[in-house]
Amino acid sequence: MSKAQVQSIAIGSDSALTDPAHDAFGYAPFAQRIADAICKTPSPQGLVMAIHGPWGSGKSTLLNFIKYYLAQVSVDVQPIVIDFNPWWFDSREHLAVQFLFQFRAKLPQKSEVLRTIGDKMAEYGSAIGTVIAGTYGIPWLDKLIGSVLNFLRRKPKDVPALKAEISKGLENAGQRFVFVVDDIDRLAPDEVRELFKVIKALADFPNVIYLLSFDRKVVADGLHTSLGIEGEAYLEKIVQAPFSLPAVDRLRLRQKLFLELDRIIESFPLRNFDQTYWGNVYFSGIDHYIGKPRDVVRIVNTLSVTYPAVAGEVNPTDFVALEFLRVFEPEVYSVIRDHRDMFAGYSDLSHRQDHDPERVFHDKWLEQVSADDRPYVKDLLLRLFPRLESIWNNMHYGSDSLAIWRRSLRVCCPDTFDVYFQFGVASDALSRAELDELISVATKPDHAIAILTSASKIKRPGGASKAREYLDRLHDLQDEIKPEAAAGLFKALFEVGDILLSPEDEQGGMTAIPNRWRLMWTVNHLLNRIPWGEHSTLLLSVSANGKAVGLIAYITTVIESHLAKPDKPRDTPLSQVEAQTVDRLRSVLLTRLGNLGQQELLAIPDLDYIIHHWIRWAGKEIVAAQVSPILDSDAHLPFFLEKYLRFSR
Repeated sequence: MSKAQVQSIAIGSDSALTDPAHDAFGYAPFAQRIADAICKTPSPQGLVMAIHGPWGSGKSTLLNFIKYYLAQVSVDVQPIVIDFNPWWFDSREHLAVQFLFQFRAKLPQKSEVLRTIGDKMAEYGSAIGTVIAGTYGIPWLDKLIGSVLNFLRRKPKDVPALKAEISKGLENAGQRFVFVVDDIDRLAPDEVRELFKVIKALADFPNVIYLLSFDRKVVADGLHTSLGIEGEAYLEKIVQAPFSLPAVDRLRLRQKLFLELDRIIESFPLRNFDQTYWGNVYFSGIDHYIGKPRDVVRIVNTLSVTYPAVAGEVNPTDFVALEFLRVFEPEVYSVIRDHRDMFAGYSDLSHRQDHDPERVFHDKWLEQVSADDRPYVKDLLLRLFPRLESIWNNMHYGSDSLAIWRRSLRVCCPDTFDVYFQFGVASDALSRAELDELISVATKPDHAIAILTSASKIKRPGGASKAREYLDRLHDLQDEIKPEAAAGLFKALFEVGDILLSPEDEQGGMTAIPNRWRLMWTVNHLLNRIPWGEHSTLLLSVSANGKAVGLIAYITTVIESHLAKPDKPRDTPLSQVEAQTVDRLRSVLLTRLGNLGQQELLAIPDLDYIIHHWIRWAGKEIVAAQVSPILDSDAHLPFFLEKYLRFSR
């Protein structure tokens, strides 16, 4: 991964924005109006304003924008902003004491008037401690504040007199103060109660405005729990100017989400992106889960971590959709992950009776989804897993769909399903990146030969080689292989084809597919990418020069079988090769077979198959003369007999 890619996929912070220039949700105009009101409200006397909004809706961002605009006004009317976050302090004592003394700490020392007010503020803090303790139920406050003032060697004065002095000083100073209190809704009920009691006790200083931010329902419920009273009514007595956070237009949320998704996905090379499919999947269910800014942040941060590991190995649309489910519907995600056979693959019309248990299974987990989310989950999964169409909508897909899904790296393909839930390609699986590398070097056959030869030596846990996976998946990419690359791969196969005809690759029971079939399919797919006029020349060239004599012989027999059935549709390149070309292929092949030594003959994997057709082409006498030295050799005879071993089950 390049440095640029690493930088572009850095996790976005959930921290609030500070600069309105980065406003993605339309909060800036509202923030500017609040800032104007703070500056222009005539002679505020402890005005308490509140911004209401649910968690994750952007309240802290709005507060930052308000502070930004307050900092832009002219110095003569610019208020002093005092930030206070109750989460800064780790105990109830800190919460209350810091609130009382934060004001004093923020008073500019360069102003003699304000410095005097600060001194009075310290004395007032001690004096009011007893009042707050007795009136508002904070018995520990008086002792703690008294200790602070003892340290400062100040003695409390009469409370009304001190307050009057401070109020007169604040009024005459001509300086406005804004006390910003955020994250109130994160406090425990008792802490919410104590915070509001302190605000109530100190809220009537002149030229002081309190700007609070909280989820109204959460705080009201907390006050009700702590005080046993109607929380809403309590808030109405304290907050004089409540504002609800502006609703974010869904279009803005989408734009922000799409911008961030583009940043993540486009950091890695894309072969193609089906925008129609993305649109269908998005509006089927994804859009339902984007209701507030934090929803965008959560999914973007998640994808910033998970997508880079699977980029190029999954369908981006499917992966994004499943990550939405993992974040917002974790139970549904777990059901999918743990039941591949119920979601991946296609429906078999010959086993319709098997659908009843599947229908029961899918209906059962779907019932566990909340009623509000259920239709969106269902529609989304119908898009991701066509198999469900046969369960819920009586629409069926056949085996021919598997190649299409595999080519698009869809999650509904059993071959790619696990990659989505392992957040990476298994160490014993062929990655899409490796396929891309093979195709990228194909114009230089020597490089492709090296890759395929190396793959033939790598054995998977089941005994099959990695080369078999290349053959299985190359035809999925035929539309992406350019003619020059197809010609290079074609030549490479006829160099290493015999090496790829490994008996271990054909293990697996009655349904095991011979590698020569895989090679034949791959040859056909590659020829499909090469102009028709070049087919004969290319075939004759590899038959004369390619090292894979066994593969050359097999391809020759395939072409012969097509010519023997003239009434059968000729729908593949090998079925369309003309008779004179196959005659020349056979002639070249017979010459090459006749020139092979004993070791070279024994190196042909399907020698029994080749000898059968060789006899048909050249006659028993010629073949016997070529093979007799092998039969007469004690060293070579066992290897020859091994070619005729058969396995059945």
